[in-house]
Amino acid sequence: MGEIDGGAERLVVECIRASGTSGEELTASLEGPREIDWDNVLDITSAHGVTTLVSKTLHRHRSDAVPDGILEELQARSQFFARRNLRMMQEVAALSAAFDRHDIRAIPYRGPVVADVAYGSVGHREFGDLDFLVLRDDLPAAKSVLLERGYEPRYTLETTAGLTNTQEWAYVQFARDYPFDHESDPFEVELHWRIVSQHFPTGIDLETVWERRSSLSIAGTEVPVLSHEDRLLMCCVHGTRHRWERLQWLCDVARYVESHSFDWDVILERAKDHHCERMLLLGLAVTRDVLDTPLPDVVQQPIDADPTIEPLVTHVRDRLFDDTDYWRFDLKRYQSRTLERYRDKGKFWLYWALKPDRGDIERVSLPKPLVPLYVGVRCLRLMAGAANRLSTGGRTAYRRREVKSK
Repeated sequence: MGEIDGGAERLVVECIRASGTSGEELTASLEGPREIDWDNVLDITSAHGVTTLVSKTLHRHRSDAVPDGILEELQARSQFFARRNLRMMQEVAALSAAFDRHDIRAIPYRGPVVADVAYGSVGHREFGDLDFLVLRDDLPAAKSVLLERGYEPRYTLETTAGLTNTQEWAYVQFARDYPFDHESDPFEVELHWRIVSQHFPTGIDLETVWERRSSLSIAGTEVPVLSHEDRLLMCCVHGTRHRWERLQWLCDVARYVESHSFDWDVILERAKDHHCERMLLLGLAVTRDVLDTPLPDVVQQPIDADPTIEPLVTHVRDRLFDDTDYWRFDLKRYQSRTLERYRDKGKFWLYWALKPDRGDIERVSLPKPLVPLYVGVRCLRLMAGAANRLSTGGRTAYRRREVKSK
C-alpha cells in the first residue's frame, strides 16, 4: 500500500482493507501509540462514502480504543443509509418495470446495482441517486415515464423554468445526462445517454452495452443490468474521470475483483476497443496501491508497461485525502493524461473549450437552425469568466467533495 499519512486517514483505509480479513493491521493501529482524531474519522467516512463499511469493521473488531460514542454515531448513520437504500432499491425496481412496460431500453447502474452485486447487500454501500443508461432514441419516452411518476427536471440555472423543444434537442446533442428530482420523495434520478462527456473520446456504444446486458432480481423484479465485465470497466472509467477522489469507488473495484472470476482478456480487449484501456488500468492500479488488492499478471503486465500509470497513481494517492480546492484546468490536465492517443487528447481539449454545457443551453433559447451558435455562447461565457478572474486577481476553485456518491 502506498504511504498514507495521518492516523485517521490510515485507520479508515485499514478498516476498509480489514472488512474481509482478520484485521491484524487494524488491531495494531488501534492499539498503537499514534493518537487518532475520531471526529476526523467521522468526517472522512462521510466524505468518502464508506461510513457503513467502517462501522461494520469497527464493530466486528471491537477495541477499547474506539470511543463508544463514535461506534454509536457510525451505527446510527449506517442504519439511516440502510433504510434509505432499501427505499431506493424499491424505486429502481418500480422504474425498471415502468420502463419495460413502455419498451424503453434502460439499465440501472452504479449505486444500487453495485451495492447488490459487489457487496452482496444493499445496506453495505452508500449511494445518493439513481442512474439509468438509456438509449438516445428512448429518451423522450423515459422522460415521460418520470414525469408521470412525479419527477421534475432539475436544471442548472435557478432561473430556468423549462426548455423549448430546440433546447431539449440541443441538450441531447451536447450533454450526457438529464437529472430529475421527485416532487415529494427524496429521490434523484439521472438519465444517461452517454457514459462520459463528449470531450472524453471513448467509444463506448450503449447499443453494444445493451446487447451484452445480463439481468438481476431487485425487490422481486427482474431488472436488466450491465454484464460483469462492462460493470467493472464502467466503474474504472467513472472513478478515473473523477480522479478517484472517493475511497468508495476504490472499494467498488476491490470488491468486484475479489468476488468475481473475470475473463481479463475480454475486459482488456473491450477497454482497447473503447479507447479507455488506461482508465481501466489506472483504476486497477490505484486500487492495488491503496487497498492492497491483488491483481493477476495479465493485468499487472500492461500496468507496468505503461510509463504514465505510476505517476498518475502517485498523483491520485497524494490527493486522496487532500481537501483543498482545485482549479478546473488542473483537473482537465489530469484527465487528458488518462487518454492514450494524441488525437484523443486533442479532441478532449477542443471539446472542453467549445462544447456547450447545459448552462449554456439554458441561458439562451435559439431556433434549431442556429443551434451551432451555442458554441459562441460558451466561448463568450468563458471569456467573460476569464476577464472577471483577471480583474479580481483570482481563479475559480472547485471543491472535490461536491461529487456525489454514485
